[in-house]
Amino acid sequence: MFQNQTHSFHVQVCFCLLASAVALSSCSNRPIEVNDASVQHGIQAMEGVNIAFLPEANTDSLLLADGWKRTDAGRLVTKAFEVPRFQNAPEVTLTLSLKSTGDPWDKSGAVLLLQDDWAKHIEQDSRAWPGIEPNASNGFTPALELLRFITPFGVGHYSDTERSDEYRPVYIPKWEQQVSWQNDISHLWSAMEDSITLAVYIDTWSAEGHELDLNITFKGQSARVPPPPQMQHLTLVNTTKFHANQSPFDGFASSPLNLDFHLSESGANAVLHYIPTGHGGHSEGDEFVPCRHIISLDLDTIAQFTPWRDDCASFRRFNPSSGVWTQRTFWQGDSIEERIASSDYSRSGWCPGSDVPAMKFNLGKLEAGTHQLTIDVPDAQRYTDAAMNFWNVAAYLTWERPEEL
Repeated sequence: MFQNQTHSFHVQVCFCLLASAVALSSCSNRPIEVNDASVQHGIQAMEGVNIAFLPEANTDSLLLADGWKRTDAGRLVTKAFEVPRFQNAPEVTLTLSLKSTGDPWDKSGAVLLLQDDWAKHIEQDSRAWPGIEPNASNGFTPALELLRFITPFGVGHYSDTERSDEYRPVYIPKWEQQVSWQNDISHLWSAMEDSITLAVYIDTWSAEGHELDLNITFKGQSARVPPPPQMQHLTLVNTTKFHANQSPFDGFASSPLNLDFHLSESGANAVLHYIPTGHGGHSEGDEFVPCRHIISLDLDTIAQFTPWRDDCASFRRFNPSSGVWTQRTFWQGDSIEERIASSDYSRSGWCPGSDVPAMKFNLGKLEAGTHQLTIDVPDAQRYTDAAMNFWNVAAYLTWERPEEL
């Protein structure tokens, strides 16, 4: 179970056994024990679930008929699920499909694992930016991101309108009706034992929002000799504003973010998983201005880079409601006006309609004890009402347990 927390509620889930040798005829509120490597199970977590901004209809902790609890005026939804047990760590794959139900804008989103009292901790935290890093005194752990994604401009809802057909480039045969992403999360199996609390977030301000399908599959693996290493994980930081009590984090504009974490045992082949995206500020803000990131561990720099995507035009088929302008260029010696869409412009680590894979930094062996992670974004800009600059940064560790080395 996530971060060794005990969940206070469970949702009964039927798992369909795809192997013909095994069958289930009913749901159970106890985790299923799996012994056959040929068996595959799935959690159909979402099927046509709507996420929208409805401040009058969606008060915090509202539980709708689909079983998902709404918070932050409907922009964050949570639900608990049972997870099958395996003798050997399984392959775990997350698949998310999304289409607009009227929201025309590109917005950041995430699929998360939360500890069951995650919201309670944030509500009681009096810090300027509560809930972004671990708190050893009360056992709080930040949200663990399984998938970060960016909604495209109006895919599905605006794909068949007269206006979108007029704006469709000649190199796109048709607008897509939805967008799908898939992520291998097998390395986070240690966060999913017995039961999980899933959360899905979209930074939408639209009353129409988006419709989502979410599925997690577990595929059993045969025993190996010698057995593969057991993976462990630790959530380090998540600066995204998921809760109504949180504020957009712009602390990078004033100083590096320093956080301490403790390992009770040493680990080998440690990997830092890092997910950064810059947002806001219009054309002069962190969304469109390259910002260097410097990551250090125990005062040693392990990475320097600038999160930047310059391939956003390749996602044009998912963005039918994107604004379109003309830009002067030269072709065959003549000056011409060429169309360019808002979704085509390069951005700080993301594109409308893309997922955002975690960057991976190999750390080697980590000794038991306390360590310090430092994240510095020296060019980050302040968050203001006129220029809403902020960086959504998430990081977690994985490593191999020493007894398996």
